[in-house]
Amino acid sequence: MTIAKTVRLGVAAVAIVTLLGGCITENQTTPPAASSSTAATRSMQAAEEAVARIPGAEFRAARAWDGTTAYVIATLSATDAFSGDPAALIDYSLAQLASQNEVDRGRLVRFSFEAPGQNADTTKALLASLSIDSARYAGGSSLELSNQDLDDRYGTWPAAVPEPPASLITKD
Repeated sequence: MTIAKTVRLGVAAVAIVTLLGGCITENQTTPPAASSSTAATRSMQAAEEAVARIPGAEFRAARAWDGTTAYVIATLSATDAFSGDPAALIDYSLAQLASQNEVDRGRLVRFSFEAPGQNADTTKALLASLSIDSARYAGGSSLELSNQDLDDRYGTWPAAVPEPPASLITKD
């Protein structure tokens, strides 16, 4: 009886170790391998700083989790000091996000645009004008962006570092 009990405990231990081993996942904050479009490492901070050079604009993005699903949460803000085209600002900001390789995009990008006169519906329309599909997340103000549309518009993640559009550059 002791041998049988020992064997059962051993089998149970092996099964538990095997099951727990299946729970180990890749570190989602590890940067993806550099693609042919960009060989150097580019931080999220560099992408955020590029957007911050536009008067009245601020962009923040970071890793987030929905259970075990990794994604990026990104918020673009514009104040009354921003006088450019909102669609161009969204496009430039998402291109900056796509150009960094510090934080992998994960399953999706959850995006919000906070600016005077903006809401989820107007942001959805601006994204549609850029051929980026979006769906409102849980009836709130953020939108989930299609990875395929982001790849189609900006290239495979990480994409090339974009130049600011002339319409967003202020002459001093």
